[in-house]
Amino acid sequence: MTKKGDFGDDVVTKLATATKQLQCDYLVVGAGTAGMSFVDTILTENSTATVVLVDRFSRPGGHWTKAYPFVKLHQYSCSYGVNSRCLGKNLDGKGNEIYDINDRATGSEVVEYYQEVCNTFEASGRVKCFFGAEYEFDEETSTHTIVVTATNRVDVKCGKVVTVKSGITVPSMREPLIPVHESVNFVPVNDIPSSVKSGRYQKYIVFGNGKTGVDAITNLLLDQRIDPSQITWVISRDVWYFLRDSMEDYFKSLIFFTKMTSAKSVKEGFLTYEADEVMVRLDPKRPYPEVCKAAIIDSNDLVAIRSIQNVVRMGRAMSIEPNKIVLNSGSIEFSSHDTLLIDCMVESDGVYGYTFDESFTIFEPERINLGPLITLFNPSLSSAIIAFLECAIDENDDEAKNGCCFFLRGKEFLDPSPVNLLGSVYMDSKTNDALMKVKGGMKFFMKSRTNEFAPMHHKRFYRQFLWTMYGPKQLHKFPKALAKKVESKGYEDIDHCFGVETLGAKTRERQAKKSIGAAARWTCFRRSRVETATSLS
Repeated sequence: MTKKGDFGDDVVTKLATATKQLQCDYLVVGAGTAGMSFVDTILTENSTATVVLVDRFSRPGGHWTKAYPFVKLHQYSCSYGVNSRCLGKNLDGKGNEIYDINDRATGSEVVEYYQEVCNTFEASGRVKCFFGAEYEFDEETSTHTIVVTATNRVDVKCGKVVTVKSGITVPSMREPLIPVHESVNFVPVNDIPSSVKSGRYQKYIVFGNGKTGVDAITNLLLDQRIDPSQITWVISRDVWYFLRDSMEDYFKSLIFFTKMTSAKSVKEGFLTYEADEVMVRLDPKRPYPEVCKAAIIDSNDLVAIRSIQNVVRMGRAMSIEPNKIVLNSGSIEFSSHDTLLIDCMVESDGVYGYTFDESFTIFEPERINLGPLITLFNPSLSSAIIAFLECAIDENDDEAKNGCCFFLRGKEFLDPSPVNLLGSVYMDSKTNDALMKVKGGMKFFMKSRTNEFAPMHHKRFYRQFLWTMYGPKQLHKFPKALAKKVESKGYEDIDHCFGVETLGAKTRERQAKKSIGAAARWTCFRRSRVETATSLS
């Protein structure tokens, strides 16, 4: 007999072959970091939940499946992935991952990890996966369809559909962002190793100075052994980088960040971080950078990128013509026949696809929208918390769930500026404060492996952990101190609260427009699901 909450082999076979229809609690569209983390927590927190997972790529891992061959995590492995499975290699005697700034998985290791996670999902009997498939939704009939092939379509009846709205892309997943003449050797960053190996090129031009751009420069210099004089770096705007070395002592690095609460302005705070070597920039003699996308580099990377003398600062590239690059405020010439142009560019708006309008909400009737980072720089933990809230709060109370999710939204906060970075920290503190008030929220947070702050990652230094939190530094007071300073307009360069002032009203207005009949449809779905499972068992 098929148990409630279990697809069962015969149920899947009958639904897929006889009626070409599946039934599940959650239809999750997207098997990247956000989708996989959500599914993992749903399965853990709800012992009867069933999931159908669909992704257009041939395997789980999202943009990691298309990443360049020399990519590594910029953050540490211990807080990336899903809560139920370790990714890091540095473990203690009990198998817990240890916080280690140098334990960073490669791209191929991340993809292999997600495949193993997916295998575990399917082995539970509660998850059915479709890869290399597309998702369609018919608004007129409210039908969810998985398109496996032109002749193989599977309708899915689900309690809620979960989609990922962040829209993260890497250069290999798209066409060039600007017009490029066909005679120009313009390639995504993925092609660096093979292009260098071909021996065809004497010069290299790199576009972009974010995470991917730095990786391209350091790969050319340190791995491909290209002389700095052969490289030109096109930089649209100077940016701030976090220095990984400063994070080796985790608790010391946290204390550095608390200095922002005593700064008169965000600019003063960033300059303090620079003095403490927590943050760095390519050229300290140039004007204060107004961009911070939170890329992390180490001291070796910093020395390498500073060795590049041919740095072009003429704004964004607008087009590439034969032997000529046209930029916002000028142009440069190059020789097409022996120059490789490397695409590390990103869209001009937002931070790596994290752009949400002011009316965006995560929880809606019959729908969950993943993507926003409700915890600082951590898509894994953000989606895990969203899944926890889905299970911990009444299933129809979307307003209460949204009330625990704080993130930057609206055109005013799209720009990746230092001020908006502080806004992200502020939103993180608001999310944590709300989560602690949910039953089981503190336990979930402190036991999540994707939480870099979790005690499991710092057991060797547990006394230091407690001393930092509750000793003279009183680190546990930092989130509320930061929130108080923002909300009291205590920074000279901030005159708002990043949209939190009107967030509740906007959320209620949006929810009211979408909630008609949702509770009734959900109740009907739950009843029909039980009846279907019983009749097919």
